[in-house]
Amino acid sequence: MEQNKVYTNQPESWDQYFKNGEKVHYGSYRLKILKEHTSPQMYGITIPEGLAPYELYIDGKFIGGLGNLTTNDTQTAPIGRPITHYFTLNTNESEIIIQGVQTNPNEQGGFQREIILGDLYSMEQSTSFAIDTQMAVCLVFLIYLLFTILLWSIGVRNKTLFYFAMITISTCLTILVSSNRILFNFLPINWILASKLYYLSYIHSALFFVLLIRELMKEYAKPKILTIVPLVYAFYIIFIIVAPIEYIFKTKMILIILFILSPVIVTIFTLVIALKGQKGVIFLLLLGTAVATNSLFFNSRQNTILPYSHYPFDMLIGVTALSAFWFTNYFQTTLQTEKLSVKLQKEINTKDDFLANTSHELRNPLHGMMSIAQTMLAKQVDIENQNNLKLVVKIGNHMTHMLDDLLDLAKLKEKTLQLQPKPLNAYNLANAVSNMFRFMLKGKPIELIVRIPINSPFVFADETRLIQIFANLIHNAIKFTERGSITIDAEVVGKKLYISVIDTGIGIDKSMQESIFEQYEQVDSTMTSVGGGLGLGLSICKELVSLHGGTISLTSTVGKGSTFTFSLPIAKSQAVEDSQLNAETAPTLLKFTSLSNDLSQMEEGIAASIENKTLVTSQARILIVDDDAVNLQVLVNAFSNEPFEIETALSGAEALRKIQENSFDLVISDIMMPHMSGYELAKHIREKFSISELPLLFLTARQQSEDIRLAFLSGANDYVKKPMEYIELKSRVQALIQVKQSSEERLRIEAAWLQAQIQPHFFFNTLNSIISLHGVDEEKMEELLLAFSDYLQTSFDFQNVDLVVPINYELKLVRAYLAIEQIRFGNRIQVVWDMPSEMELFVPPLSIQTLVENAIQHGILPRREGGIVTISIQEVTDHFTIAISDNGVGFDPKTSHKKTSVGLINTEQRLKHLFDVELSIDSVIGQGTTILFSIPKN
Repeated sequence: MEQNKVYTNQPESWDQYFKNGEKVHYGSYRLKILKEHTSPQMYGITIPEGLAPYELYIDGKFIGGLGNLTTNDTQTAPIGRPITHYFTLNTNESEIIIQGVQTNPNEQGGFQREIILGDLYSMEQSTSFAIDTQMAVCLVFLIYLLFTILLWSIGVRNKTLFYFAMITISTCLTILVSSNRILFNFLPINWILASKLYYLSYIHSALFFVLLIRELMKEYAKPKILTIVPLVYAFYIIFIIVAPIEYIFKTKMILIILFILSPVIVTIFTLVIALKGQKGVIFLLLLGTAVATNSLFFNSRQNTILPYSHYPFDMLIGVTALSAFWFTNYFQTTLQTEKLSVKLQKEINTKDDFLANTSHELRNPLHGMMSIAQTMLAKQVDIENQNNLKLVVKIGNHMTHMLDDLLDLAKLKEKTLQLQPKPLNAYNLANAVSNMFRFMLKGKPIELIVRIPINSPFVFADETRLIQIFANLIHNAIKFTERGSITIDAEVVGKKLYISVIDTGIGIDKSMQESIFEQYEQVDSTMTSVGGGLGLGLSICKELVSLHGGTISLTSTVGKGSTFTFSLPIAKSQAVEDSQLNAETAPTLLKFTSLSNDLSQMEEGIAASIENKTLVTSQARILIVDDDAVNLQVLVNAFSNEPFEIETALSGAEALRKIQENSFDLVISDIMMPHMSGYELAKHIREKFSISELPLLFLTARQQSEDIRLAFLSGANDYVKKPMEYIELKSRVQALIQVKQSSEERLRIEAAWLQAQIQPHFFFNTLNSIISLHGVDEEKMEELLLAFSDYLQTSFDFQNVDLVVPINYELKLVRAYLAIEQIRFGNRIQVVWDMPSEMELFVPPLSIQTLVENAIQHGILPRREGGIVTISIQEVTDHFTIAISDNGVGFDPKTSHKKTSVGLINTEQRLKHLFDVELSIDSVIGQGTTILFSIPKN
């Protein structure tokens, strides 16, 4: 209407032209355009953000718009954004009308940014430049994001990469939701969600910028402000998500302050660090400055009058500075790695020197110990002391061999090992060494075969070192072969004899075959590794073969076996006498033959102890688990004077089998064992027994805090380190045995106590029943008195603390209890007996009686009409099945009824401990309950 017509100077807000109190402002802008000519010409007009929705008319013709004036309201209207419309003017005078609505009451309405009108070419250039600039910046950031994802996928995973990825995503989002607001061309959401997305994109990028700078600066400084600011950002993000839109606009200044303040704070801190001379921090300072500049641009844009504007170069500079910082760090890290590599090599050499020196230093006290032991063996001592002293000598020999390996390694590295080569008969040497190792095959389904031709040519080699090569390769094959064969073969190729040691063992994975000849390298260095050792045998073999001018190689298939082949030069002169070498006389084999004799005697002793069980007999039974026969014998000897019955197992699997077949009071186990570690053994034991039902003591050389923690987490009761004090060991063993015996005693006493604690109401109700029958039914009163007497007598019987009692004894108590209840409640309690007339069966005391009482009290009596209790004992092939059934109220089987009944818990614990069985409960609400368990005949 004419009275509402006003002239305005654009850009300005139109709020001043509306009355206060009007929530929604409607209006139309009219612009008259005068041309000097009438020829048709294309023009463009850019309408800035300000009105949403709106419609554009040129000379009364609808050209375009944003949203829908008729359907959009204050909740569904889109967010305002710059849009360029194109049209043709055919006359020298035209009229442009823009009709629009201000649906966002939190901002000033009307066009506060310039409306741009121009010819087609100028408008397309202006619009495309703005959009292309934004998309180019997004593309650059997406390329950075792609590289970040690539680095993450190849394994470079750290917080800085994650934060940087979040910054690139957030920055792209801020570009797409600001200026031209390109994103909203493809994401048609209302102005409320769009405004929240706008604020979230900026605060999100600021948050991860601070987190990134904090992560990059942590090695230089850790200012508390960089911990507080992210928390403020996080709370503000939550506020934006949950708060109504009007509150977000009211607190808009908080966003501006946070977005500007954080880069300034970061820049100040980086400047302080840069002034201290820290390398590379100057790039972080440049990054902070670039982000601070971008924040200032964000603030200044709030007051600009241009419809769209974007200033992307500061962020590109910031990302470039960050890349420069990372490259600087990379080169510094590379340089530091090179220095550490040199230092590490020095440490390795120092370690080798230390091991060599230690080997020399240990030789004197070791020899002294062995000399004393051998001197005492020469005296007339009793058989038991002789065996102990022989064990000391054996352990000393084993330690001597380990020291010899360390000394050989040191000589090989220093190239001071001198060979004394001569023509040698490889067939004789292989036979001698094979005979020496045949003791290790005792009890194993393995055949040791020597297929070297008798007429094979002599090799030119050092006799001692060739024996060492044979011994290491054959011993290695025996360790990793459980069944099959170990074959030693040879063939002549050119001027060398190629000798192969072929086994049918577990094989070696391809990933390990290249490194198997390196020092301290083992196929499996974990706690389940077979054989143990220092991992020097194959390394020494390779160096010795190389010194002879030969080579050694490996071919292996996992699950099928391995073949080690080494070559030695053929001796030029074959006119030498055959060596009369044998395992009994050759000096170079003495250390191996002594090991053979001691080990074979020890294995025979342990095998005899396992088979005959004549070590010690006592009430307490201990199972000792270790894959080393020597360690088993040491522990057996340690407990020889104790009243224990000892059994031994050479593996975790054997231990589990013995636990299944027998009852033990304590298990003592090593941790590092082949195939099944002590930790795994403990987990298997704890699946069946609690820590009080079968205590477990770990005895091992692993002494790190993590190992101790893992031992207890696996289910161990206690832990003793090697070398141990025998007094400490025995004290801990006795304490754990007392725990086991106390647990058993507690279960028995608890069952008897539960029965002895006759419920007061049951006692008084029975007495009241007897009194009420006096003078009314003397016969029934007498029957009730006799039943009550039997019940009390059986309840207080000391036989109730025994592990098991005859079935007739248990049924006597049950019948007495049922007789009392039937007299008290009459026909409400019906009893059905289903069992053989005679049977040889022993059950835990108070087990059936507890189940019968539970059926009556919780199943039948809650029903007004009562019910039937069925007591069934059925004999099967190898066990008896005992079932207590009732047709009472029942219960929901999903609820754990056993946990609410102390009697049921105790009964099940005793059944599980004695027979490894549990109560089976089947119940249906309104139909009744059946509880059954099985008792083995043996």
